[in-house]
This record gives sequence, structure tokens and C-alpha cells, in this order.
Amino acid sequence: MELSVAFHTLGCKLNQLETESLADAFAKRGFAVLDGEAGGAADLLVVNTCAVTGKAEQKARHFVRHALAANPGAIALVTGCYAQVEPGAIDALHERAIVVPGGEKSLLLRLPAWLAEEWQGRGDLLDAVLAFRRGGEGGAVDPFAFSPDEFSFHSRPSLKIEDGCDNACAYCRVRIARGRARSLSADEVLSRLRFLEAGGKAEVVLAGVNLFQYDDGHRRFPSLLRFLLEGTEKIAIRLSSYEPEGVNADFLDVFAHPRLRPHIHLPVQSGSDGVLRRMARAYRRDKVVVACDALRQVKGDPFIAADLIAGFPGESDDDFAATLDLARRCDFAWIHAFPFSPRPGTAAWAMGPKVPERVAGERVRALGDLARRGRESYIARHIGKEIEAVLEGGRPTAEGGTARATSANYLKLLVEDLPAGLACGAAIRCRIGRPFENGPEAAPDGVAGGEGLCDTRATYANHRSGTLLSIE
Repeated sequence: MELSVAFHTLGCKLNQLETESLADAFAKRGFAVLDGEAGGAADLLVVNTCAVTGKAEQKARHFVRHALAANPGAIALVTGCYAQVEPGAIDALHERAIVVPGGEKSLLLRLPAWLAEEWQGRGDLLDAVLAFRRGGEGGAVDPFAFSPDEFSFHSRPSLKIEDGCDNACAYCRVRIARGRARSLSADEVLSRLRFLEAGGKAEVVLAGVNLFQYDDGHRRFPSLLRFLLEGTEKIAIRLSSYEPEGVNADFLDVFAHPRLRPHIHLPVQSGSDGVLRRMARAYRRDKVVVACDALRQVKGDPFIAADLIAGFPGESDDDFAATLDLARRCDFAWIHAFPFSPRPGTAAWAMGPKVPERVAGERVRALGDLARRGRESYIARHIGKEIEAVLEGGRPTAEGGTARATSANYLKLLVEDLPAGLACGAAIRCRIGRPFENGPEAAPDGVAGGEGLCDTRATYANHRSGTLLSIE
């Protein structure tokens, strides 16, 4: 079979990892995994959806319609959280759109082998995929089956250790889609981490819906981190996201370890105690302040990012002023600001009073301005400093030159003066230079790709011992 598959992923690190695992499964069975997410002329499109906001769901619908209109012979396999909570809306999009609910996503890992062994190119691919779905050929559902050997879209691999959430936050639909919290056993997490380390990976991102709720029956999350550090030698660990109430003495003790990246993303959501209470969050603003101060005490000047929701029902001007005040007090290096999006099935769906969209938009813009100033200030504090980074891509580093990288503290870099012989994913040291004067779009031609945009330029620097940290 000479078939091609393309992937379009919306949402979180978990979705990105699960897409990587699906791409690896298709590649191993001879499918051509196409570059980019536009779909092109692929025979099969896998759309991994998100249900965090109505806009994310709208993007998924738009992509499926547009991709199948542009490529009428293709098939769109639509999975993920949106496919879990509203399969009917996807069914109605197109006759060649096939729903695979997010809870059954792992079944798709068997589809490439089934097509190679059972279909073998006979008849319409659509009929074959429908037969696969009708026959339940995927076997048992396993939320932790996603463990790719090769990563097609990311230089820094993710490792899924937890899924689901036991909280009942008033705005959240993801907990409905993903279900209760479940954890991969610590022994299996360590085994997968050792595999990545043995393959030369310099860094791994631990991913889950709620890492704070990791519990395999023997270890909670701080204990897991100690177990992983003791069982590995050099691979660095980055956290995808972590709840503010989880920043306690036990966590801080292990977070101080030099192989834990100085970067953390806190889903803060609001700086108003009244709003946090209505959101059914488990902490109040003082806990966020204490957490940020404590993180800086153990890591110096880590990159602390935050999620903030503007326009939650009942959010007054004073409530929003409290959010702005908290963001300034905590000096976040970046803020992901979202307008409140009412999600069917959640407690906030029917809450009032509603905040007008215009007001919510103005508040998001104010948070966006604060986010940009926070990032500029954070970058300025690191100009001239030498730091570890992981190469992401760009010009072939076998010839040296210039490539993208992500620093240990999560700055997106364009690293110049690289020597020959470096591979994508290698750990290097570099010296932080000037920010891009005209924004990330000022990056030179030939350095496209990598994760995210560039914030600043950097220059390659040897480790002080005269050797690289690693060349893999």
C-alpha cells in the first residue's frame, strides 16, 4: 500500500503526544506521514480535537469541512475531546468524516496494522475504515498505550503519565471528556523514560490532565519525580502544567533538583477569591502568591506562566482588577489569556450574570498586554547569560549554522554559530543575545519549524569544560 496520512492537532500536550504515537504507528506500517497539518493530498486525515473552548471546537469543524472540500477523496478520522462530547456534531459535517470518540482514541493505534493485514488496498479505503470501526478491531481501550518510538513533530518528546481529573471546576469540559484521574504505574513511567534517555533524548515533558493528581497507588507526584531522577542519569524533565495547590514543601524539595527544568505553567484562572470560589477551584489568590515566591526561592528565576480566564460569569471590574494585580504581583513570564467560553454540561453553562463579550475581549487584551511586557522583562533579565537548550530544527546542523532551540527556562531561541555534527534534539549551551527587534517573523529564511516562535537570538557556546553536554 502506498497511502499517506496527515495530522491536525488542537489543544493540549496530551493531544500532541497522542498524535505523535498515532503518526509513529502509521509510519511503521509504511504510510507516508506528510509534513504540516494542512492535509494536502493525504488519503487519511486524523483530526485530534479539543473541547476547552467553543473556538477550539469551531476550528475543528472548520478544518474538517475545508480539508474534505479541498480533497474529496480523503477520509477524516475525528477523535479527541470534542469527538467524545459531541459526536453527532461531527457526524453531520461530512459523509467521509468518521468519529472515533476520545475515550476510544487508543484503538486507532491498531488501524495501520489492520489496514496492512486485512484490507491490503482492496476496495474503497472508507469502507475499510468503517469495517474496522464496526468490528471493534482495536481491542481493549488503553489511555496509556500512547508511547511512540519516534517523534515526527516534536524534538522534545512528551511522556503521558496521567489522564483524567477528579476536580469539578465549573468551566471545564475536558474532565467530562477524559473522565476520572488515572495514572500509569511508576515502574512503567521509569521504563519509558529510560527508553527515551537511551535513545539520546535530552529532555522529556511529563504530560497529564492534572499531574498533581498522579497516584499509582504507591506514589504521588513528588515521589514519582524522585523515583525517576534516581532511576536515570542525565535526561532533563519538564512539567506540562501543575496545579497551584500542588506547590507544597514536598513538591518544592524535588523541584529544586537541577534536572527539573526551571519552568512551570500554573492554571491560575483568576486573581479574585470570589471568582475562584464560583469556579470551584481548590485554592485562593494568596496560595498562588506563596507558590510563585516559593518556586523562585528554589529555582532562582524560573519561567512561570499562567492560564487566566477573563469574563467568567459575575466577574466584576473589581474582580478583574484583582486578577491584574495578582498577575503583576506574581510577575508571570507569560500569560495564556482566554475569554470565558460557556461549555455545555458544566456548572458555569447556566451561571450569571453574563459578562458582555465586548468587556471580556477588552479584559483579554489587557492581560495580553501584560503578558507581552512580562515576557519582555523576563528575556531582558537573561540577556548575556549562558544556558542549556535543546535544538529543535532549522538548517541541517550537520553543516553547522543556525537552528531553533528551546532553552531550559523555555525561551524560544534562534541559535547562531552552531558547529557541524549536531542533531535535532541535542542538548547544547548557548548565550542569550538580543530579542528579535521586529518580532519572531524577523527570523531568516530556512529556519522555519521547531516548536513555537522565536523570542530572541542566541549564540552557541561550549560547555565550560570545553565539551558539549551531549551530541546525540
